[in-house]
Amino acid sequence: MFKSEARYLVRRKDPALWEHVLREDNQYRRPLIDQVIQTALAETQDPEEISVTVKAFMTADLPNNLIELLEKIVIDNSVFSEHRNLQNLLILTAIKADRTRVMDYINRLENYDAPDIANIAISNQLYEEAFSIYKKFEVNTSAIQVLIDHIKNLDRAYEFAERCNEPGVWSLLANAQIRQGLVKEAVDSFIKADDPTSYLEVVNVATQNQSWEDLVRYLQMARKKARETFVETELAFAYAKTNRLADLEEFISSPNHAQIQAVGDRCFEQEMYDAAKILFNNISNYAKLAVTLCHLGDYQGAVDSARKANSTKTWKEICFACIDKQEFRLAQICGIQIVVQAEELEELINYYQNRGYFEELIQLLEAALGHERAHIGMFTELAILYSKYMPQKMRELLELFWSRVRKPKVLRACEQAHLWSELVFLYDKYEEFDNAILTMIAHPTEAWRENHFKDIISKVANVELYYKAIDFYLEFKPMLLNDLLLVLSARLDHTRAVNYFIKG
Repeated sequence: MFKSEARYLVRRKDPALWEHVLREDNQYRRPLIDQVIQTALAETQDPEEISVTVKAFMTADLPNNLIELLEKIVIDNSVFSEHRNLQNLLILTAIKADRTRVMDYINRLENYDAPDIANIAISNQLYEEAFSIYKKFEVNTSAIQVLIDHIKNLDRAYEFAERCNEPGVWSLLANAQIRQGLVKEAVDSFIKADDPTSYLEVVNVATQNQSWEDLVRYLQMARKKARETFVETELAFAYAKTNRLADLEEFISSPNHAQIQAVGDRCFEQEMYDAAKILFNNISNYAKLAVTLCHLGDYQGAVDSARKANSTKTWKEICFACIDKQEFRLAQICGIQIVVQAEELEELINYYQNRGYFEELIQLLEAALGHERAHIGMFTELAILYSKYMPQKMRELLELFWSRVRKPKVLRACEQAHLWSELVFLYDKYEEFDNAILTMIAHPTEAWRENHFKDIISKVANVELYYKAIDFYLEFKPMLLNDLLLVLSARLDHTRAVNYFIKG
């Protein structure tokens, strides 16, 4: 009925007339549209007629009718079946008006602008359709990106990557897996991609997950591609964490850019002493090597390394460690290097004394006296130690080295230890004759010696001590009084002495 009218409308190519007819809301509108679609367009081969007709439907906002029209043109009409713009328009109209048809169009059509259509599909949350477009046109990196970012299915993404087996696809999958903390899976994917670019993130996540074996595999691959200092440093540490010490030793013995000192410090902090030993030995850091060997129980080796380091700090650390393990022979070797430094002496003495190792401390100081750098502090401290723990040795030390001790400290030590004879000896040597006489008078049993007393009394400065001495002899040594008076006669006030005896 409307066949002729439909042909007329199509062939007139008059947009204004089309718009008037399509907007005319009457009983003839729908039959006319159907007739245009079923008859007129099927017969036309003029692109301009098609263009005007499609625009008219678009202007009239009749998407469902437009879909029907475009299906007839694109799918049923072989003349326009490969027309790119019409295929684009059919899919885009379906996205807007009838999403259920989009997937079918994507699969059936071949000549549309795939990337643009896919982006529009994504913006309209048609993720499966977008994935199908990329997959169909083998834009595989974009396809897996949809699976990862929008569909969020890593299992499907893995299956897709296996089918494609392209480095770029594996790389995208690997980055997604590492973000999810799937270290083993991510490393497998990175290796298949031969992609070392994400080494910072891989190291960070693998470290957090304690996935050291997987990290070794990744860093071995990364090292072949990029000789980065960070990569090689982390590889050395990963070898240590996995206890692959042979691999570690081989690695650091060959040319590398690893920061061996930093790796050694990290191993030491985490108590991986076997690895730290290898690393510190490689860079000849004998100070850290010595301390490391202590933790490994190799105290002889620690002392040997301390000797090479020749550092006071190292000597102290090794000495204290040997003391704690009661390795006193080795502690003495270290201690001799410490006590010859006056400022370090007190700390070492306290360390021994606080643990009750008095004899060992004395042996150390005795051994150190012959050192070319022996100083007054060593002789003084040994004298004090003798006064406390080995008084029988005090006299011999003082007779040999009285001039090399600090007088106030040793005098005080002798007094506190009640070593009266030694106290008199020191007073005499330091020409404190008055104190020497007073000490002998106060402690005659231990300190008084006749000849010594007579020798010193003649040197005192305080004359009153003569009369104290006379009084002392009257009480304790009356038979020797004449001998004393013979010594004092030249300096006594004879009148006062006579009166002293008369009163006595």
